[in-house]
Amino acid sequence: MKFTAVIFAISIFACQAFAQEKTTAKGKPKAAPTTPVPAKTPRELIDGLNQANLQEAFRILRSEYINRDDFDYLELNRAAMQGLLNRLEFGASILTEESRSLRNSPYKFHSAKIDDSTAYLRFGKFNKSGVSELDKALKKFREELGDDWKTLIVDLRSPQAQADFAVAAEILGRFRPPNELLFKIRRPGDERPRLFVAKSQPASWSGDLILLVDTETGNVGEIIAGVLKKQNPDDVLIIGEKTRGLTVEYRDVPIGEDRILRYAIAEVVLDDDSSLFQKGIEPDVPAPASRKSKAEIFKLTETGKVPLTKFLFQKQRPRLNEAALVAGTDPELGYYLAKSNGRETEWDKPPLQDRALQQAVDLLTAQAFLSGKKAKSGAGSDEEIDKNAKGDPDED
Repeated sequence: MKFTAVIFAISIFACQAFAQEKTTAKGKPKAAPTTPVPAKTPRELIDGLNQANLQEAFRILRSEYINRDDFDYLELNRAAMQGLLNRLEFGASILTEESRSLRNSPYKFHSAKIDDSTAYLRFGKFNKSGVSELDKALKKFREELGDDWKTLIVDLRSPQAQADFAVAAEILGRFRPPNELLFKIRRPGDERPRLFVAKSQPASWSGDLILLVDTETGNVGEIIAGVLKKQNPDDVLIIGEKTRGLTVEYRDVPIGEDRILRYAIAEVVLDDDSSLFQKGIEPDVPAPASRKSKAEIFKLTETGKVPLTKFLFQKQRPRLNEAALVAGTDPELGYYLAKSNGRETEWDKPPLQDRALQQAVDLLTAQAFLSGKKAKSGAGSDEEIDKNAKGDPDED
């Protein structure tokens, strides 16, 4: 399946509709509004200062600022460290024991069947146990779905305390052929990076993949998404939000009472030496989702007591319609009786929704619809869908 054909066809129709809306009654495009020049950011302004300028600014603030007595060397050093960490973003940070523990995933591994051709799995903690659960899930899906299994949705939206690169390589080995170079670990001053190569695994999947990512995706999740998209862009679709770019190895060093300095000491690069550090992964289909809703859905579904499909295919409150009128019934009666008696109903609160996962299922539905139309019309390939969506330049 070529995900790009589905997205391209939908985009063409949307662009055509947008172009029609932008046309005036006379058929002439509206003039584009003038874009104001954005003001420079504080960092851009500071970057325009040289060493002498910076020293002069410090001297003036220490001698003339209204609260200049607060500007001792300790305060200046604290401000300098704060500014440095801000510039390094997540290349370095100061943690406590509690905040470090909170960065690890609170979720468990979960897998579920979406429909007869689609399966879903979600990593909790990216560790050896998670790899074993992955193998079990792949075997179970193969037995239950058989040859009808076409798409696997892999949810990578779990945080990670520290990267385990060996685990990342093991997981990738389930989706990439043996002996393929997956990624490298590059350290400053070391001309020979450490190589991670795919190995033969007991269970694997080579079909279509949909990956779900967001800003909570940890470094192992980003490595997995980056490698899979790089190696097989046509059959891997990424949905969600741009990731943070945490693809580094961190070292933690205690520097004070309950204070830990975490800083990057090595960088993960792909097989072509491209880096994702502080760049992240851009989704093919943006789908921002509520962190709170995602966490609730993860917790409710990980035991298996609440099916994942409950948050994908939502029931609508029964409404009075023509069929009910013909049958002489009122499907809304129970709801209104409960409300009049002050009782709560299942329709009082908005349902939990996982927008990213819903978007994935919707796109698969659209792809199945387009494939059905292609079969009926006799179109022979995804390239023909692209051609039909663009319009044949040879036709007048």
